[in-house]
Amino acid sequence: VGFIGSHVTIALLERNYNVVIADSFLNSSKEFYSRMIGLINSINPLLKNNLKLYEGDIRNSNFLEKIFNDSKKEDKLIDGVIHLAGLKAVKESVNNPLLYWDLNLNGAIKLLEAMKKFDCHYLIFSSSATIYGKHKDKLINEKSNINPINPYGYTKATIEFMLKNLFDSAPNKWRIANLRYF
Repeated sequence: VGFIGSHVTIALLERNYNVVIADSFLNSSKEFYSRMIGLINSINPLLKNNLKLYEGDIRNSNFLEKIFNDSKKEDKLIDGVIHLAGLKAVKESVNNPLLYWDLNLNGAIKLLEAMKKFDCHYLIFSSSATIYGKHKDKLINEKSNINPINPYGYTKATIEFMLKNLFDSAPNKWRIANLRYF
């Protein structure tokens, strides 16, 4: 649970959603999670009743299936996923590209497989504006050319292309949004 994930979690809880967090804490810290819980307590301690944390790796199919099965047993089916899990440091991706390809791409594939298996077809994907690479124009929009220049950007662009293929395979089922922020 990083900066964006904690803010999204609180916003969803305040709107009475049940929130399930899956985090390996490879790219975040349990301290940040504890601070988020403290903030939730200051807003409304009862909000924690709608929050569940699973510690594990999204590349692990059994881990993901446990989350979906537990939710099903509690009669709280998972309707949608906000996929914020992934490595995000450009320099680190240049120094360790295999780690980025493995975690970002394989994590997304395993997550999508679990979603499909459990009939969950709503996804918000945390992509990145790094997929655009360098542009002469300072203004970039969704129609700008996708031309990443580092492994991190390539993993995000590849996942977006995969999501487009998935959507095209069943456009009446899938609802997918990509967030490309700086």
